[in-house]
Amino acid sequence: MKIKDYIFLLSLVLIFSCEDSKFNTNCEDCLDYDPDQTTIMADLDNPGVSGVLIKLYEGRLEDNVVIDSASIYHTRYEKRVSLNRMYTITATYFINNKLYTVVNSTTPRVNYTETMCEEPCYFVYDRMMDLRLKYVK
Repeated sequence: MKIKDYIFLLSLVLIFSCEDSKFNTNCEDCLDYDPDQTTIMADLDNPGVSGVLIKLYEGRLEDNVVIDSASIYHTRYEKRVSLNRMYTITATYFINNKLYTVVNSTTPRVNYTETMCEEPCYFVYDRMMDLRLKYVK
């Protein structure tokens, strides 16, 4: 292999090592039972004085099935939900008299492994979302 191939492979490993995915698990999060619920988490920007308006939808945004709505004054939103269902979250920020809405969705699932950790276990993946602003005009 060429040096470029090694660098490319190493960069892919580094990128996916931080992902919450089916192929990467933290053995500290392993469970000895098959869960039917999990906590989804969303990272938020600094909410400022007005907070961030969070809306959690079951399914797609256009389905308009709101299951939670809250004003958040910290940088993480967490909510207990059922597995194997799609969830969409919107975070609305009020900055300089303008509204900015960030949308993301996920479908948390469970996987079983016998080889990735010392003991066979279940782990939940696809439960993290990024609702931070990318830029503000």
